[in-house]
Amino acid sequence: MSPRNSGISLATRHPKYYIDSADLHVLAERTLFRVHGFFFQRESSIFNRKLNPASPGQVREGTDDADPVVLEEVSPEEFEKFLWVFYNPLYSLYDATIDDWNCILNLADKWDFPQVKELAVRELHKKPELELVTKMALYQKYKVDPRHLVPLYAELCSRDTPLTLEESEILGFKVCVAINTARERLRAKPSDEGRSPLPEGLEEGDVFRAIEAQIGIEEGSTAKFKEENPTMSLSLNSPVGNGDRHSSNKFPRASLGKRGGQTRGR
Repeated sequence: MSPRNSGISLATRHPKYYIDSADLHVLAERTLFRVHGFFFQRESSIFNRKLNPASPGQVREGTDDADPVVLEEVSPEEFEKFLWVFYNPLYSLYDATIDDWNCILNLADKWDFPQVKELAVRELHKKPELELVTKMALYQKYKVDPRHLVPLYAELCSRDTPLTLEESEILGFKVCVAINTARERLRAKPSDEGRSPLPEGLEEGDVFRAIEAQIGIEEGSTAKFKEENPTMSLSLNSPVGNGDRHSSNKFPRASLGKRGGQTRGR
C-alpha cells in the first residue's frame, strides 16, 4: 500500500464538512472533507483548472475518498475556517477573529479566490484592535489590491509624528521610503517639538494622489474605489474602518445534509 493510500485509509471524515450530497472529496492531513465543488470551480481559477481535466477521458481528482484532492501544508482546522465562508449559516453576518480572517486571507491568496480575498479584507478593516502597520504588512504579504493600502498609507502620512523604529521594521525599507517621501511632499516644516502637521486646507484626495504617485498606481483611482466600496476604505480622520458588520454575501449556500463518521480502510 502506498503512503498516500495508507494515509487515506486512516483518515477520519470531518464531523461537519463531510456532506453526503456534495461531489468534491478533499484530504487535509488525515481528515477527509466532502464539499460542493461548484464553489471551488466558480471562485478559483486554480481549482477550476484542477477540476476540469484537460484531456478527454482523464479522470478528475476528488471524485471519491480513494482519490481526493490533497491539500499541501493546510491543516484541517484551517480548511474548516475557509469552508465556513461558503457554509456560514448566518448568511450576511461574518463574525470571526483576526486570526481566522488572516487564515482565510492566506488560503484565498494561495488558491486564487478573489471574492473571498475581498471579503477577508473587508472584515479585517472592521477590526479596531488590528494595528495599522500590522494591517499594512498583512495586505502587502497577501498582495491585496493596492487601493486598499492607499488609505492606510494616508493614515501614517497624516500623523504629526514620523514612523517609529518598530513600525519601520514591520513595514520594510521600500514602504518606509514611500511613506517618508510622501510625508515630505505633503507637509509643512516641523515645529520646535519635532512634530510635523499637514498644512491647513489639505484634502484627503491630495494625500491619496501623493501616495499613488509613490507606489505607482493610477492617480485618482483610490478615491473612486473608496466611493464604490465605502466599507473597504478608511477616513483620514479615523485609524479604523467604520463599515457595519453586516456585509453582503455573494456566495450561495448548500445545505450540509448528513454528516460522515469514519472511513474504512481500502
